[in-house]
Amino acid sequence: MARSHLVTGAKVKVFLNGRVFGRVLAFRFSSATPKKPIHGIDSTEPYELAVTTTSCKGSITILRLSGDGGAEGAGIAAPYPELSREQYFSLTVVEHHTDRVLFRANRCSLLNQDWDFPAKGLVVGTLQFEAIDWDNELSTQPSLR
Repeated sequence: MARSHLVTGAKVKVFLNGRVFGRVLAFRFSSATPKKPIHGIDSTEPYELAVTTTSCKGSITILRLSGDGGAEGAGIAAPYPELSREQYFSLTVVEHHTDRVLFRANRCSLLNQDWDFPAKGLVVGTLQFEAIDWDNELSTQPSLR
């Protein structure tokens, strides 16, 4: 039987700081590379679109376990009294069957964490991050796992 080449969320593993993080419900990222039009003299249309900056932002939706410490316990954020000593965290998303890296960012910083405590149901948090750089399966760098 042939295996599908489609990637599904149930067949990926998320690693935080090199360790499997099994409480992830959803992972999302977006990368932007805005362009600046380069105009010449007496030209109404640009000659070129030049890359200016790049950014990578994303979010991870996780389950909260009793006594796990939330984002701080996972090593994603520094506890409040130690915010000035916060360090970057690494994030890697790997396809389970092929061990192919689908997303990897070595220098991420937590921007925001939102927690939902419903009267009935699971406690779920959304952790928003920004990465300095990122790559995927097309990169020639070795896996960081």
